[in-house]
Amino acid sequence: MIQYVIAGLVLGGIYAIASAGIVVTYRAAGILNFGFGALAYFISRFYYFLHTQHGWAIAPAALVSVVLAGPALGVVLYFGLFRLLRLAAPLVQVMVTLGVSVCLPTIAALVFGNVPIVKAPGLAPEPVRVFRIVGVPVTMDQLIVYVSVVVVLVVGALVLRCTDVGLRVRAMVDSPAMTALSGTNPKLVSVGVWAMSVFLAGLAGVLSAPIIGLAPADHTRGVPRSARFRRRGRRARGGSTEPA
Repeated sequence: MIQYVIAGLVLGGIYAIASAGIVVTYRAAGILNFGFGALAYFISRFYYFLHTQHGWAIAPAALVSVVLAGPALGVVLYFGLFRLLRLAAPLVQVMVTLGVSVCLPTIAALVFGNVPIVKAPGLAPEPVRVFRIVGVPVTMDQLIVYVSVVVVLVVGALVLRCTDVGLRVRAMVDSPAMTALSGTNPKLVSVGVWAMSVFLAGLAGVLSAPIIGLAPADHTRGVPRSARFRRRGRRARGGSTEPA
């Protein structure tokens, strides 16, 4: 029972990171990003491309894909699409973000190749170490998820509450017009918000890939809960992680 609780907390932590990325753009830009899952898949697929297909070490692959490419993709999407949507009708916003969700997996297949992925790597070195905490096995990947959640929550709270950047973001949420009158460029704040949102999407995608898989449907439509627990059960017993 405790093992399932720990596994559930891992998924809950990943959902918390993803929720933070979705909420920050909705609160700051007024856009509910239905393409968030596709962004997570694109970055995690890029990580797989660097780490597995080209043999990069975990640290540089994660740095380039999540820390650099994630925010860069957010900036590109902001200037190419999202900056035009703030005053658009809600239906237009939904359709555009759904279009992102449809297009990004196809672009990923064209750029990174449409190779079969049997096992998606996480941020823990292979073979993944297993620790015993109160007699319950906890993998290094799970520990990394817990640490990531704590870091995102603590750093996010400190930035929003204790820094000038956080003050500008909160002012942007309350009133973009008043933010502009105070001498702050709302566009720069929006660029930073979208960059951070896609960074969180990439982080959530890389953390979740070893659990739910690395296929477009796993991130854009989700995997049935029964399939997830079957995979996790096979992994705990040392068997195949392929769905039955």
